[in-house]
Amino acid sequence: MLNRRIVLKTALAASGGILMSETASGLSATPGQPLVYRDDGTDFSGRIVMPDGAVRGSLVYVPDWYGIYDYTLAEARRFASLGFAVMVADVYGAGVRITSDAQATQASQFLRDNPRTASRRLQAGVRAFRDVVPQAPFLAAVGFSLGGFCVLEMLTDAPLVRGAVILSGALGQPAGDYAAIETPIRFHHGTRDMVADVARVTKVLAWLEAKGCDCALTLYAGARHAFTNPNLPSGGDGWLGYDARYAGEADAATESFLLSLKG
Repeated sequence: MLNRRIVLKTALAASGGILMSETASGLSATPGQPLVYRDDGTDFSGRIVMPDGAVRGSLVYVPDWYGIYDYTLAEARRFASLGFAVMVADVYGAGVRITSDAQATQASQFLRDNPRTASRRLQAGVRAFRDVVPQAPFLAAVGFSLGGFCVLEMLTDAPLVRGAVILSGALGQPAGDYAAIETPIRFHHGTRDMVADVARVTKVLAWLEAKGCDCALTLYAGARHAFTNPNLPSGGDGWLGYDARYAGEADAATESFLLSLKG
Protein backbone atom coordinates (compact mmCIF):
# COMPACT_ATOMS: atom_id res chain seq x y z
CA MET A 1 0.00 0.00 0.00
CA LEU A 2 1.38 3.41 -0.95
CA ASN A 3 1.81 5.96 1.80
CA ARG A 4 1.80 9.73 1.40
CA ARG A 5 5.55 9.86 0.74
CA ILE A 6 5.48 7.42 -2.17
CA VAL A 7 3.92 8.38 -5.49
CA LEU A 8 3.40 5.89 -8.32
CA LYS A 9 3.52 7.37 -11.82
CA THR A 10 1.88 5.65 -14.76
CA ALA A 11 2.52 6.23 -18.44
CA LEU A 12 -0.62 8.35 -18.86
CA ALA A 13 0.39 10.67 -16.03
CA ALA A 14 3.89 11.08 -17.39
CA SER A 15 3.08 11.75 -21.03
CA GLY A 16 3.44 15.52 -20.67
CA GLY A 17 7.15 15.29 -19.91
CA ILE A 18 8.42 13.85 -23.17
CA LEU A 19 9.22 17.14 -24.93
CA MET A 20 11.31 18.35 -22.03
CA SER A 21 13.30 15.12 -22.11
CA GLU A 22 14.02 15.57 -25.80
CA THR A 23 15.20 19.12 -25.18
CA ALA A 24 17.48 18.04 -22.36
CA SER A 25 19.06 15.26 -24.38
CA GLY A 26 19.87 17.78 -27.11
CA LEU A 27 22.24 19.76 -24.89
CA SER A 28 25.86 19.37 -25.87
CA ALA A 29 28.45 17.88 -23.55
CA THR A 30 31.18 20.29 -22.53
CA PRO A 31 34.44 19.04 -21.04
CA GLY A 32 34.39 21.68 -18.32
CA GLN A 33 37.34 22.78 -16.25
CA PRO A 34 39.26 20.22 -14.19
CA LEU A 35 39.03 20.29 -10.40
CA VAL A 36 41.83 18.32 -8.78
CA TYR A 37 41.50 17.17 -5.18
CA ARG A 38 43.17 14.57 -3.02
CA ASP A 39 42.12 11.89 -0.55
CA ASP A 40 44.26 9.33 1.25
CA GLY A 41 47.19 9.80 -1.11
CA THR A 42 45.11 9.53 -4.31
CA ASP A 43 44.48 12.38 -6.74
CA PHE A 44 41.03 12.87 -8.23
CA SER A 45 39.96 15.03 -11.16
CA GLY A 46 36.37 16.23 -11.32
CA ARG A 47 34.95 18.62 -13.89
CA ILE A 48 33.36 22.02 -13.31
CA VAL A 49 30.73 23.49 -15.63
CA MET A 50 29.72 27.07 -14.90
CA PRO A 51 26.48 28.83 -15.92
CA ASP A 52 26.56 31.57 -18.52
CA GLY A 53 25.03 34.09 -16.11
CA ALA A 54 24.76 34.57 -12.37
CA VAL A 55 25.28 31.58 -10.08
CA ARG A 56 21.95 30.66 -8.46
CA GLY A 57 23.38 27.73 -6.53
CA SER A 58 26.03 25.04 -6.72
CA LEU A 59 25.51 21.36 -7.46
CA VAL A 60 27.59 18.23 -7.07
CA TYR A 61 26.62 15.66 -9.70
CA VAL A 62 27.79 12.13 -8.87
CA PRO A 63 27.65 9.89 -11.96
CA ASP A 64 26.94 6.24 -12.61
CA TRP A 65 29.51 3.42 -12.66
CA TYR A 66 31.11 4.70 -15.88
CA GLY A 67 32.23 7.85 -14.08
CA ILE A 68 32.88 11.02 -16.08
CA TYR A 69 31.88 10.69 -19.74
CA ASP A 70 29.74 12.44 -22.37
CA TYR A 71 26.34 11.81 -20.76
CA THR A 72 27.34 13.03 -17.30
CA LEU A 73 28.94 16.14 -18.79
CA ALA A 74 25.77 16.81 -20.80
CA GLU A 75 23.76 16.55 -17.58
CA ALA A 76 26.13 19.04 -15.96
CA ARG A 77 25.48 21.42 -18.85
CA ARG A 78 21.72 21.00 -18.37
CA PHE A 79 21.95 21.97 -14.71
CA ALA A 80 24.31 24.82 -15.55
CA SER A 81 21.65 26.16 -17.93
CA LEU A 82 19.42 26.57 -14.85
CA GLY A 83 22.04 28.75 -13.18
CA PHE A 84 23.95 26.13 -11.20
CA ALA A 85 27.71 25.92 -10.91
CA VAL A 86 28.17 22.16 -11.34
CA MET A 87 30.92 19.78 -10.35
CA VAL A 88 30.87 16.30 -11.83
CA ALA A 89 32.54 14.28 -9.09
CA ASP A 90 35.36 11.83 -9.67
CA VAL A 91 35.21 8.90 -7.24
CA TYR A 92 37.65 6.59 -9.03
CA GLY A 93 40.86 8.62 -9.33
CA ALA A 94 42.55 10.98 -11.78
CA GLY A 95 43.28 9.24 -15.06
CA VAL A 96 40.87 6.36 -14.37
CA ARG A 97 38.34 6.27 -17.17
CA ILE A 98 35.99 3.34 -17.56
CA THR A 99 35.57 1.86 -21.04
CA SER A 100 33.74 -1.44 -20.41
CA ASP A 101 31.13 -2.99 -18.13
CA ALA A 102 33.81 -5.29 -16.73
CA GLN A 103 35.94 -2.33 -15.65
CA ALA A 104 32.88 -0.56 -14.28
CA THR A 105 31.90 -3.62 -12.26
CA GLN A 106 35.32 -3.91 -10.68
CA ALA A 107 35.74 -0.21 -9.92
CA SER A 108 32.24 0.28 -8.53
CA GLN A 109 32.37 -2.89 -6.43
CA PHE A 110 35.40 -1.55 -4.59
CA LEU A 111 33.37 1.47 -3.51
CA ARG A 112 30.36 -0.63 -2.56
CA ASP A 113 32.61 -2.85 -0.45
CA ASN A 114 34.19 0.24 1.14
CA PRO A 115 31.36 2.74 1.67
CA ARG A 116 33.40 4.95 4.00
CA THR A 117 35.97 5.35 1.23
CA ALA A 118 33.21 6.37 -1.20
CA SER A 119 31.97 8.90 1.35
CA ARG A 120 35.41 10.30 2.07
CA ARG A 121 36.28 10.73 -1.60
CA LEU A 122 33.06 12.59 -2.27
CA GLN A 123 33.53 14.79 0.78
CA ALA A 124 37.00 15.76 -0.49
CA GLY A 125 35.48 16.78 -3.82
CA VAL A 126 32.75 18.82 -2.12
CA ARG A 127 35.27 20.71 -0.01
CA ALA A 128 37.42 21.52 -3.06
CA PHE A 129 34.35 22.63 -5.02
CA ARG A 130 33.22 24.94 -2.24
CA ASP A 131 36.55 26.72 -2.40
CA VAL A 132 35.99 27.39 -6.11
CA VAL A 133 32.41 28.74 -5.83
CA PRO A 134 32.24 30.45 -2.40
CA GLN A 135 29.66 32.91 -3.77
CA ALA A 136 27.03 30.19 -4.37
CA PRO A 137 24.09 30.62 -1.97
CA PHE A 138 23.65 26.88 -1.38
CA LEU A 139 24.99 23.47 -2.39
CA ALA A 140 22.89 20.53 -3.57
CA ALA A 141 23.66 17.03 -4.87
CA VAL A 142 22.34 14.72 -7.57
CA GLY A 143 23.34 11.06 -7.52
CA PHE A 144 22.70 8.92 -10.59
CA SER A 145 22.81 5.11 -10.19
CA LEU A 146 26.10 4.38 -8.36
CA GLY A 147 26.20 8.11 -7.62
CA GLY A 148 23.07 7.70 -5.51
CA PHE A 149 24.88 5.17 -3.34
CA CYS A 150 27.82 7.57 -2.94
CA VAL A 151 25.59 10.51 -2.04
CA LEU A 152 23.76 8.55 0.67
CA GLU A 153 27.04 7.35 2.15
CA MET A 154 28.35 10.93 2.23
CA LEU A 155 25.17 12.17 3.93
CA THR A 156 25.51 9.41 6.52
CA ASP A 157 28.85 10.91 7.57
CA ALA A 158 28.42 14.63 6.87
CA PRO A 159 25.39 16.72 5.85
CA LEU A 160 27.36 18.81 3.35
CA VAL A 161 24.45 19.71 1.05
CA ARG A 162 21.08 21.38 1.56
CA GLY A 163 19.17 18.81 -0.47
CA ALA A 164 19.73 15.80 -2.72
CA VAL A 165 18.07 13.97 -5.59
CA ILE A 166 18.75 10.30 -6.27
CA LEU A 167 17.90 8.96 -9.72
CA SER A 168 17.80 5.17 -10.19
CA GLY A 169 19.90 4.85 -7.07
CA ALA A 170 21.99 1.67 -6.92
CA LEU A 171 21.57 1.68 -3.16
CA GLY A 172 23.18 -0.50 -0.55
CA GLN A 173 21.42 -2.50 2.11
CA PRO A 174 20.58 -0.14 4.99
CA ALA A 175 22.05 -1.36 8.24
CA GLY A 176 20.91 1.54 10.38
CA ASP A 177 23.43 4.15 9.26
CA TYR A 178 21.02 5.79 6.83
CA ALA A 179 18.70 6.58 9.74
CA ALA A 180 21.11 9.35 10.77
CA ILE A 181 20.52 11.33 7.55
CA GLU A 182 18.50 14.52 7.96
CA THR A 183 19.10 16.15 4.56
CA PRO A 184 15.93 16.42 2.39
CA ILE A 185 16.07 13.81 -0.39
CA ARG A 186 13.91 13.07 -3.41
CA PHE A 187 14.14 9.58 -4.97
CA HIS A 188 13.05 8.73 -8.53
CA HIS A 189 12.99 5.03 -9.34
CA GLY A 190 11.58 2.60 -11.89
CA THR A 191 9.45 -0.30 -10.73
CA ARG A 192 11.37 -2.68 -13.04
CA ASP A 193 14.79 -1.60 -11.78
CA MET A 194 16.77 -4.81 -11.27
CA VAL A 195 19.88 -3.05 -9.95
CA ALA A 196 18.15 -1.82 -6.82
CA ASP A 197 14.64 -3.22 -6.62
CA VAL A 198 11.69 -1.30 -5.23
CA ALA A 199 11.71 -3.27 -1.97
CA ARG A 200 15.24 -2.07 -1.23
CA VAL A 201 14.46 1.54 -2.06
CA THR A 202 11.30 1.59 0.06
CA LYS A 203 13.28 0.06 2.93
CA VAL A 204 15.79 2.90 2.68
CA LEU A 205 12.90 5.37 2.65
CA ALA A 206 11.46 3.76 5.79
CA TRP A 207 14.82 4.11 7.58
CA LEU A 208 14.96 7.79 6.65
CA GLU A 209 11.37 8.55 7.58
CA ALA A 210 11.77 6.83 10.95
CA LYS A 211 14.07 9.67 12.01
CA GLY A 212 11.94 12.41 10.50
CA CYS A 213 13.94 12.97 7.31
CA ASP A 214 12.13 15.02 4.65
CA CYS A 215 12.20 12.43 1.90
CA ALA A 216 9.90 11.21 -0.83
CA LEU A 217 9.93 8.48 -3.47
CA THR A 218 8.39 8.70 -6.93
CA LEU A 219 8.00 5.33 -8.65
CA TYR A 220 7.63 5.06 -12.43
CA ALA A 221 5.58 2.05 -13.46
CA GLY A 222 7.49 -0.30 -15.76
CA ALA A 223 10.64 1.85 -15.97
CA ARG A 224 14.01 0.12 -15.81
CA HIS A 225 17.36 1.15 -14.37
CA ALA A 226 18.77 4.48 -15.62
CA PHE A 227 15.48 5.31 -17.37
CA THR A 228 16.36 9.02 -17.62
CA ASN A 229 19.43 8.48 -19.84
CA PRO A 230 18.41 9.15 -23.49
CA ASN A 231 21.58 7.48 -24.77
CA LEU A 232 20.29 4.05 -23.73
CA PRO A 233 18.04 1.95 -25.97
CA SER A 234 14.29 2.13 -25.45
CA GLY A 235 12.07 -0.92 -25.16
CA GLY A 236 13.25 -4.51 -25.00
CA ASP A 237 13.75 -6.65 -21.94
CA GLY A 238 17.23 -5.61 -20.87
CA TRP A 239 18.15 -4.63 -17.34
CA LEU A 240 18.42 -0.94 -18.19
CA GLY A 241 16.92 1.40 -20.76
CA TYR A 242 15.63 4.87 -21.54
CA ASP A 243 11.93 5.53 -20.99
CA ALA A 244 10.69 8.65 -22.77
CA ARG A 245 7.33 8.35 -20.99
CA TYR A 246 8.91 9.32 -17.71
CA ALA A 247 12.33 10.89 -18.26
CA GLY A 248 11.02 14.40 -18.81
CA GLU A 249 8.81 14.27 -15.74
CA ALA A 250 11.64 13.03 -13.53
CA ASP A 251 13.94 15.73 -14.92
CA ALA A 252 11.34 18.43 -14.32
CA ALA A 253 10.72 17.27 -10.75
CA THR A 254 14.47 17.21 -10.09
CA GLU A 255 14.93 20.72 -11.42
CA SER A 256 11.95 22.06 -9.44
CA PHE A 257 13.21 20.56 -6.19
CA LEU A 258 16.75 21.86 -6.67
CA LEU A 259 15.57 25.36 -7.48
CA SER A 260 13.29 25.34 -4.42
CA LEU A 261 16.29 24.87 -2.12
CA LYS A 262 17.30 28.50 -2.53
CA GLY A 263 14.41 29.41 -0.26
